[in-house]
Amino acid sequence: MLKKFVSIFGGDPNQKRIDELAEMAAEVNVLEPAFEALSDAELRAKTDEFRAKIQDAVDGLELGSDEYLAAEKDILSELLFEAFAVVREASKRTLGMRHYDVQLIGGITIHRGEVAEMKTGEGKTLVGTLPVYLNALTGRGVHLITVNDYLARRDPRWMGPIYYFLGLSVGILQSASTTENGKKAYLYDPNKESTQEDQHQLKLVDRKEAYSADITYGTNSEFGFDYLRDNMAMTLERRVQRGHYFAIIDEVDNVLVDEARTPLIISGPSQGDMGDYTRMAQVARQLRGEDYEVNERDRSIALTEIGIAHVEELLGEPLSDPERPEDVTPEQARLIGYLEQALRAEYLFKRNKDYLVQGGKVIIVDEHTGRLMAGRRWSDGLHQAVEAKEGTKIEPENITYATVTLQNYFRMYNKLAGMTGTALTEAEEFDKIYSLEVLPIPTNLEYQANSEDYEIEARTAQEDYTGYEYTYYVPDGAPEDYAPELWKRKDYPDSIYRTVEAKLRAIVEEAAHFYVIGRPQLVGTTSVESSDRLSGRLHADPVRRLLQTLLLRHRWMEANDREEDGRAINELKPLYEPLEGLTPTMLREFAKPLDMTINPAAPENISTLLNILNLSKDDIPRLELLIKGGIPHNVLNARKHTEESQIIAGAGSFGAVTIATNMAGRGVDIKLGGDIAEEILSTVNRVLGKNDVENHYNLTLEEQRQVLLERDDIDYGIYDAEIKLFLQYFEDMEHVKAVGGLHVIGSERHDARRIDNQLRGRAGRQGDPGSSRFFLSLEDDLMRLFGGDQVGNLMQRLNVDDTLPLENKIVSNIIESSQQRVEGANFDSREHLLDYDNVLNSQRERIYAQRDRVFVKEDLSEDVNDMLRMEVENRVQVALADEEEGPWRLLAWAEGVQPSFTDRNDELFPSFTLKLLLDQLDEDVIPEEAILAVVRKTIETEQGHLFKAITNLVDRTSDTFESQLEERLDLLDTFIQTREENEELQRPQDVLNELNSLVRLPLKLTNNELRILADDPYELEDELREKIEEQLKKTSLTRMIGAIEYRLQQPLELNMGDLLDMDWADAEQEVLDAADQALETRIESLAGENGQLARDLKAALKREPVEVWNDTAKARLLIGISQGVRSGFDRRTHKQVKQTYVRFQYSYLAAQSLVDREAEELITEVMDHLDTAQAALQDAWGEVKWREKATSAATLAEFGPAAAILGDDLAETSPANISDEQREELIDELGHQRLNDIQRELLLRAITDQWVEYLTKVEALRVSIGLEAYAQRDPLVQYRRQASEMFQQLMSDIRSQVVSRVFAYQPRRWNASPLGAVEAASSGTMTNKSKPAATKKKRRRHKKK
Repeated sequence: MLKKFVSIFGGDPNQKRIDELAEMAAEVNVLEPAFEALSDAELRAKTDEFRAKIQDAVDGLELGSDEYLAAEKDILSELLFEAFAVVREASKRTLGMRHYDVQLIGGITIHRGEVAEMKTGEGKTLVGTLPVYLNALTGRGVHLITVNDYLARRDPRWMGPIYYFLGLSVGILQSASTTENGKKAYLYDPNKESTQEDQHQLKLVDRKEAYSADITYGTNSEFGFDYLRDNMAMTLERRVQRGHYFAIIDEVDNVLVDEARTPLIISGPSQGDMGDYTRMAQVARQLRGEDYEVNERDRSIALTEIGIAHVEELLGEPLSDPERPEDVTPEQARLIGYLEQALRAEYLFKRNKDYLVQGGKVIIVDEHTGRLMAGRRWSDGLHQAVEAKEGTKIEPENITYATVTLQNYFRMYNKLAGMTGTALTEAEEFDKIYSLEVLPIPTNLEYQANSEDYEIEARTAQEDYTGYEYTYYVPDGAPEDYAPELWKRKDYPDSIYRTVEAKLRAIVEEAAHFYVIGRPQLVGTTSVESSDRLSGRLHADPVRRLLQTLLLRHRWMEANDREEDGRAINELKPLYEPLEGLTPTMLREFAKPLDMTINPAAPENISTLLNILNLSKDDIPRLELLIKGGIPHNVLNARKHTEESQIIAGAGSFGAVTIATNMAGRGVDIKLGGDIAEEILSTVNRVLGKNDVENHYNLTLEEQRQVLLERDDIDYGIYDAEIKLFLQYFEDMEHVKAVGGLHVIGSERHDARRIDNQLRGRAGRQGDPGSSRFFLSLEDDLMRLFGGDQVGNLMQRLNVDDTLPLENKIVSNIIESSQQRVEGANFDSREHLLDYDNVLNSQRERIYAQRDRVFVKEDLSEDVNDMLRMEVENRVQVALADEEEGPWRLLAWAEGVQPSFTDRNDELFPSFTLKLLLDQLDEDVIPEEAILAVVRKTIETEQGHLFKAITNLVDRTSDTFESQLEERLDLLDTFIQTREENEELQRPQDVLNELNSLVRLPLKLTNNELRILADDPYELEDELREKIEEQLKKTSLTRMIGAIEYRLQQPLELNMGDLLDMDWADAEQEVLDAADQALETRIESLAGENGQLARDLKAALKREPVEVWNDTAKARLLIGISQGVRSGFDRRTHKQVKQTYVRFQYSYLAAQSLVDREAEELITEVMDHLDTAQAALQDAWGEVKWREKATSAATLAEFGPAAAILGDDLAETSPANISDEQREELIDELGHQRLNDIQRELLLRAITDQWVEYLTKVEALRVSIGLEAYAQRDPLVQYRRQASEMFQQLMSDIRSQVVSRVFAYQPRRWNASPLGAVEAASSGTMTNKSKPAATKKKRRRHKKK
């Protein structure tokens, strides 16, 4: 709005900017003579001179600081004029191409970090060399982004001679399939020859080397994926990128608008059951029309209330809790997610439009370009839903390792710019999302016509045949009848038809006319489906059928003396049916009253067709070819995307017809007469220069041609073949120009005006003749969604003939208004999604910054110690808050974090639990007696804990049994009542199966009971109640006893039959008594006066007497006596094996010493122990590394960086000649560096592992967050809140993973040897044999009627 205001009252702001930049271009022009006078060496030396000036300007400033960036910006602005003059001169000498003024303007615009809108054919590739060179002088790397691999190779090879001449290196990225899965890339090397296009002048190098080049070319996805891979790398050396300084994006609207939301994902397959996708696909197929509503504008689908009820019926389960309809369970949310994707797959995503099925795989078709996107999959389960719909193999959902959208990736660059032919309609999006201004730059022709410096003027005229006004250019002051030399493209008004059939016929009729006269045509479509449909209409049979209908209509009008008045003629309506339905028989029947043949090739019909198609007699030979073979054409779509450059390049040849999706072949110009290699143009300039042709760089191609034709003294030398090709090209081009140049046909309007403008922009490049016309129907998607029905109804009421087009400015305005609404809606959607992205973006930045810090920080011990302390503080606080369970859980955690290990002196460094036990040993008694005393006390403490846990388990089982029994009996009542009301005859076994399914128990009945159940279940109610109680009781007891036996690691002396005969309370007590007895037996057998432990200890001391009773000896015995060995049978290998098992845990006893301790005191004690453990571990690593190096190293220098601790003067000293003090100092440094490497690896692994898990969780959150709207909560606010909480948990999980493994890496592991002899594995002794039944009164439940 503000720009419109400025435009009205202050003039066109864009023109003011053009005028300002034109003055800057004039300053570059002033420098041109001086730089032309420089030798090649002097011109090349300018690069070094510029670099030195930049270095002087930023010297002493911190890289990336505000001061640095400001100084860099100022010096580049100062150097701009000279740098551009250098590039222009280098281009003239190497390529024979001189930058026009508008190209200088474009270069300045891009350098300023803006979008330069330059029409097709205006030389954007050459424009890019100006800002690329200037900014590459900083040494920080310039990235030039292209839309495909072909252009990423072509452009650096084409412009490479300029950079090579000026001393700059050029890297080239290509897709992973040709570069060892992204490990390699290329450098531009003009001396490397190859017959293969994708290898010519390309030197294979490591990918990092390509990024180290001054300039790097590649596609958007290659840059993005390398960024993700870099942030998954586990070493700094494996990273390839060196920052994000300046990116110039070719076809910037395609990358930053059309593909903005395209996610770059590095992922791997996950495990899971794919059955739910098939299940939901089956549900979706069974829905009726009233079950759902489709919003085509938003491309969304929603279930109606009756649809929800239908789905629940089909699923047999509710989609929400009836008691709490505002909330859903996690399982219900999961099912809803599957269902939503199944609905989208079934009703929104169409085969052969949104995707293809090839080779049993679903392949996405890009909605804008029509290209097949092999390997890319829709996210959130949509792809699996489509696979389920199509019956192909359902590939599992992938785990995301790293992801970023193109939109978010390019926003990371310090400086961003772009160039394209169509950007102004998306100016608001460029500004708001990327802070990019858009400057529409006039064509070179328009610029010259409006400039006083060029003698050229624009004139207008009207076409004889159509009456449409067009613009052309002639020399300034030329007479009125002067023939046009250059043209402005003719954009004919849209031709709007009521039906698609009428539109298709009009397109083919126009295509037939231009094909016959030899005019090349480009037919644009919006989808692969449309391309295929239109291609089918150009084949021989449909073309002949169309010509027959035209002939019949023409003959009928003549026979009935009717004039065209725009009204429909009922008698002709049979001819307007779809061509596929018109048979020769039908047409002959129509022709009989007219006394004519329907053969288009008949002489009388040929003359009529000349009239209908507006052709001359000279066109008869090509008309006959048309009748015989249809319209030969190429189809450029997803199936031929690898050939698109070659197809597009030939689209300007005489008679060529090309059907292409609107955006196919971007970056490749369509030249009249066909393409001419840029190498040939360079050769022509080189020949003219060597033959002293004055100002040959400023000559147009036609002027160069005239010089070659008029001068006989020009020596072609070795370039004779190239000059002949150049001259032949002009003959072909003149032929095409004579018939009007390239004609663009748009078969449908795109949602975005920009895409339509891109299609139009293919014609009329650089002053060539050309035209465009869009053919629309009121049945097209855009028209149908935005009011086309109203116009169609009006045309029907007015009885308008289907064959006559509507060319009305009002309708065209409606179409443009509709496009603006769609563009606005798409932008709003992308902007809204960006709010969600920003949450993950900030988190990604923090995580990747943490990784960077881990890479570059020399000493990480402080960070790890901080993590340890934070984790210890949290654990201690939690432990002391729960006096019963907390202390021993704290010790169990500490044992897992820091197990006992061997130090450098082969002594045992104890865990914290073992340290507490050693402190409890009585020093005043015999050591073995002290050990046995601690062991017995340990077992007593552990058994008290175990019995309490068993009691709690029994109580929980009792509560569960009572509630489940009541529930099952209620279900039985329901079943009986339902059976009474159901008169349907069923087999008795089917009735029992139904009951078992309902109560979820395997009840068994006799044949007589089965008969009663089917006839009158009320008679069997009491028996059924008893069976349910017995079966549930048996199941509960079995689970409870199994859990107890698992805890005790031994069987209980129980009989299931006896337990089932008791009531539940007595059975409970029986189980508890058995558990108590087992514990008593265990303690006596293990720790009795002559128990197993005493015998084992005695035997161990006899085998290996202890000479010195230090902590290591005591610890070895304490740990060894706590372990036992059992023999068992391995069913997999069918061999007898020995298994070590834990007899008892010390943590329960040691935990008693923590009760009533102050938190700070305990934190200090634990941290002191862990600090000491780290020091001991560091010493152990240092000793190991010393021994590894000392045996082979001749000098200290071979010890690596650690040797620097002793000073450089000892580098060549032998390790054997250093003092003990120096040796200890070196060992300490070796240990420190090894521990630091371990900590670095731990931190990187923890960050990577937890980030991968987090991405899965946050993606699931994003999928499900929309449900918050049902609770009247803003999904975005809830997403931010929950994502913040999840991120805090992520940081905690990273810390926990690091802490849990920080002591896991040990130079020599210490494994305790069990002291006991091998025991035979025990087996369960619980039987089903019945004892005499106890006469106990059983509880009876009240029966419900």
